[in-house]
Amino acid sequence: MVHPLLSAAGKRRPSVRASYLRFPSWTQPFWTRLTGKPLPYEQPLVCLPATLAMGLDVAMAVLVCMLHLTLLTAESTSLLLVGYALTPVFALYLTGALRKAQVVYGHHAIHGTLFKQRSRANTYSARGLTIFALSQNEAEYEEEHLDHHRRTIFTTLHDADAALLYACGVRPGEPLEKLKRALFVTLVSPRYHLWFLKARLMSNLRRPPIERALAAMWMALIFVVVPVQYGAAAACLAVWLPLTILYQMSALLQFATEHVWLTGDAPGTNAHAYAQRCHGRFCGERVPGTDGSSASARTWLAWWARTLCLHVPMRMAVLVGDLPAHDWHHLVAAVGHSTSGWPRAIYERQRAIDSGNSAGMEERELWGIGAMVHHVLLSMSRAPAQLNARHVQQEASPANSL
Repeated sequence: MVHPLLSAAGKRRPSVRASYLRFPSWTQPFWTRLTGKPLPYEQPLVCLPATLAMGLDVAMAVLVCMLHLTLLTAESTSLLLVGYALTPVFALYLTGALRKAQVVYGHHAIHGTLFKQRSRANTYSARGLTIFALSQNEAEYEEEHLDHHRRTIFTTLHDADAALLYACGVRPGEPLEKLKRALFVTLVSPRYHLWFLKARLMSNLRRPPIERALAAMWMALIFVVVPVQYGAAAACLAVWLPLTILYQMSALLQFATEHVWLTGDAPGTNAHAYAQRCHGRFCGERVPGTDGSSASARTWLAWWARTLCLHVPMRMAVLVGDLPAHDWHHLVAAVGHSTSGWPRAIYERQRAIDSGNSAGMEERELWGIGAMVHHVLLSMSRAPAQLNARHVQQEASPANSL
């Protein structure tokens, strides 16, 4: 039986999310969670309190890491092989958990919405989470991130994330292919990863004495105790790889696609210009055979391969938590919603669209990491070059991406 949303499309091509209705109805909550895009009027099956979800995610990260270390050092050959075979899954999971600690729970803690507004628990949580992920300390993060939200700074060279992209060679007015090459080179550059890691560790040591001592103890546990206990090879695969290289690749892909950067002056009071620099980012692509054509076995095989090897890893380790609906986070006041609804952000975004008061969010939806990168860099390539970059090196820091 054809779903009404597909039937209603008639001769029109269904939306990407609607194309997933080709699968049974009982699978739709899974596709919503994977893509980050709900169906119209869809409600979450379960929505845990943010603090409970945070505790579970941190605990699961530790347990999964311990399980991986145990498998990689098992005496049983079969268990050892399982540990090595599942290393990509374990690594992606831990990378995503560490990123989520920073860009979801830490992010909302510095906004004062992880716990009740003005609760000191937000500050304490931000401190603990930034130590746990070895990300930028909460004081520096708060200052730079709240600057990012200022409409006199948003997406300009004074925005720390934009300045970092500029420092990496991703600059407006350059040819599209050159921008893509600069992003890719940075993604795999040892210099970038060493600089990023050093910046993270140094930021963690720029804390008040008690916090600095806790951060130093956590670093000692990760970089000394774990390899002594489990061996350097196991520590590298189970802890260091997701904590360093994969974490930093995730950060670069996330903030490089987060907004349309460096395309002109700050939006200021121009609400339309502000909204145009925000977009939804979803992990998936159109399901074969939903545009009236027949799909071959080869087409389906390619689709499933991209889903499992590209879209699932992106959702696990890059666009974690509420990041697909990050445009809603910036436009929450424009659509008349409350920031306290962030644990249901992907559903709140869809609710705004369903209500007809969405600030145009439905017009700015990007599907797949390739489309996200292309959209942001194409906009930058069409923008005038920023000639006055005198303070870029001072502005550039790991900032929100950490």
